[in-house]
This record gives sequence, structure tokens and C-alpha cells, in this order.
Amino acid sequence: MLLVGTAHAQAATDACVRPHRWAPATGTTDPRGDLRVIGVQAKQDVSHVVSYATYAGWVGCLAHDFVDPHKRGTTLVVFNEDIGLMTLAIGARGAAVRELATSPGRAPTGDSEPVGAAAALGLLNAAYAPQIAAYQALLGPIDPRKQVFVAATDTMVRSFVATFSALARREHVYVVASNNMPTWRETTDPAEVALFGDPEVHDGKAYVATSSRVTNSTFLWGPDGRLLFRNEKVPLTDLEQTLLGLDSGPTTGPAAIANAAGIRIGRHRLGFATSLPAFAWGYPFGHRPKGFRPCEDLSVTYASCMDAQGVDVMVQAEANPGRWAGKGGAGQWQPTEWMGSAWRSVADPTLHIRYAVNPFMVGNLLDLPFDGQSAILARGAGRRPVGYIGERREPQFLALAPWTVPDGPRASLEQQSARLAPGSGDAQENDYLETAVYTDLRADLRSPRS
Repeated sequence: MLLVGTAHAQAATDACVRPHRWAPATGTTDPRGDLRVIGVQAKQDVSHVVSYATYAGWVGCLAHDFVDPHKRGTTLVVFNEDIGLMTLAIGARGAAVRELATSPGRAPTGDSEPVGAAAALGLLNAAYAPQIAAYQALLGPIDPRKQVFVAATDTMVRSFVATFSALARREHVYVVASNNMPTWRETTDPAEVALFGDPEVHDGKAYVATSSRVTNSTFLWGPDGRLLFRNEKVPLTDLEQTLLGLDSGPTTGPAAIANAAGIRIGRHRLGFATSLPAFAWGYPFGHRPKGFRPCEDLSVTYASCMDAQGVDVMVQAEANPGRWAGKGGAGQWQPTEWMGSAWRSVADPTLHIRYAVNPFMVGNLLDLPFDGQSAILARGAGRRPVGYIGERREPQFLALAPWTVPDGPRASLEQQSARLAPGSGDAQENDYLETAVYTDLRADLRSPRS
């Protein structure tokens, strides 16, 4: 059995400390809906990962603020991508990283290069050296860039997995959350516990990696706390490939199709497109090529394959490592680029996806800024048009989180992003908004499939 964070989380809700910039959840209610969806825009901070208790307490506070007031009937709670990433810094082995994250060394060159993030990985490799050596002997050779994720398996299972499994069971809701980690097994063998377990925990158990593959995985737990589905991200971002050395999910064959097809909850089929996969359509908006084969190579057509498998709810958990008000990876205004993912899934006439759920991670992690506006969108919603900052307004948004300042000229928005960014030295550095969005999904409004 996993360590259960229930007691920690329940005790912590009486002492929840909200970030400086915080807003209650916004959304819409439809009494005809059969699935309530809540997307949580959590602000990360190293104070949340001092211990297993502080991590469980933080997640408990998010549930207290955003899940308890809004859950209804069958409820799906979607947390952002990489919400488990910070658990690498839990306990004595993560103390140096937590100290770095609050020092000038966190962003020595601002957010131009991930120098601080690379230094943190070096500190973690040193702290987990005994476990790294053991795993290199057992499963090696392991790419040095990802070896700490294998070494920290016990830590991540005790924190990330235990916390979200317990949350699903305690709240009796479906829960989606993401982390970079291998597969694992539980052991009580004293030798394995000594080799792979957390030296600060003495419960006679350890959680041991069963593979050296480390994938960016999105997990779905059911209302009884059981793990129902694990999706492996494909394709990966440049940062995930170069800095972290992560392994991609399957790109061809039955395993790739099953990964994209997702899982059914009631009358809805959920598909998981974690960040970049939600942009992988394989053709321009509205111009589907004749003879197009959506599941032939998911490294370029993942989202189209998801649509072809009957997915009607795209779950796009997000951790966007860049300034929201500024240029994205393709050189466009970042919110404009974003229109190619969740919004396109419900606006492109060549697709059939009915809903998109897109919660963002916010907060600086060393010298990596994470920001965005969480949203829930629907095909044919026909609501009063709204839009991301600096971008056109569209009627497909059922719920959209505000940004840190009201919309305005792009130049002024870019100035605000610069104030928020790592190493800015501004009074608003890292002052991102924590909030949530919610709505009700209706199975009887699903688009007919061709």
C-alpha cells in the first residue's frame, strides 16, 4: 500500500496559505451536464515540497479551494502538467535545490537559458548518488540526463502518486495529474529497501523502478483511488529531449493508437494530449489532405489520431515553459500559437472533438517561467466571445481564467511578463495567478462522427 496523504491534507486545509495573486474558480453551469470538469491552475513553489506532508497539504489546499466548492455528481479534476516535478526536491536530499530556488543563483541569466535548472539537476544527481549507482547497476546504462528521475522513484511514488490517489478517494472524484517517472513496483525486501528507499522513511517498504524508461506521463485515478489509465507524452518538446533526456511515448502501431485513444468515463471518451501533442495535427487548420492517415506516425499527427479514435474530450494538461505575453517557440505571439491546440480541437470543421480542457501550471521554477490562461472550450458553444490576452475573441470558450493584468496592448502585456519572469528583480517577480476553471459537459451534444 502507498503512504496515504489524507491526514496530512485534511489537517493542512485549516492553515492554507494562498499565493499573493489568487482568484476563486470561474466557470459555467449546465444542469443537463453529466460530467462536471474542474481544471486547476496551480502555482508551484518550493515551499510545497519541504516534505511529503507539505506536498500533500498543498494539494489538499487546492482541493479545498477549487474542488470542494464546485464538484457535482460525476466530477473530473484536471491538474496541470508536471505537477509532480517538484517532488524531486522533497526531504533532506532536496534541501540544496530548495535553497538554490530562493537564492540569486536560481536565475543567473534571467530566463534566457535554463542555467539554474541545470544546476538543480546536478545537485539532485549528487544527492541521489547511491540510488543512481544502484539503478545503473540494475537497469543501466541509463542516460545521465534522466537518471535522477529513475533514482527518485521511491520519493515520487510516496509523494505524487500517493497524494493524488488519496485525493481521488477522499473527494470521490476522477483525478488527472502528470509527472516524469518510470514504472515501478513495491518491495519489502530489506536489501532493496536499503538500496532504493528514502533513507528518512522507515516503514519497511520501497518503491522500485522497473524500467529505465522515463516518460512524461499523465495519470487518471478513479473515485476509489485506483489508477485507471497512464498516457505517455508524444511528441516531446526540445527541453524534454535535450535537458531531461526523457523517453517518448509510442509513435506507431497498436500501442500508439491505444495511448491516443484514452479511456471512457460514462458517456465521454477522454483523450490525453499533454502540451505539444495537442498541436500535432499534421495539416493546417481546415485543410485535411485527401488520403490523410491520422495514426500512421503519431510524432506528427498525435492529436488527429486521438480525434480518429472517437475522443470527444481532449485533456490538455499544460506546463508551458515560457512567458505567456511574448513570442512562443514558433516566433508568434504565444497566445496566438495557443489557438492551434485546445481551441483548434473544437473549432476546426475537419475534427469531431467536442470539448477541450486546458489547465496551466504557473510559477517560476528556478529560471524557467511557467504561465498561461487555463480554459475549457466547446464546439459550437456560441457564447459571448472571449479570448486570451492580446488575441482575437472567439465563442468556443466556456470558461477562461484571467491573466495577471487585464487585456491591453501587446507591448504593455510583454512588460508585465518581463516583471513576472525569473531574475527580473521586480516586486512582481513570480507573482502569477492561482485559480481554476469549471463547467459541465453534455454527452447528448457530442458531434456526430463521420
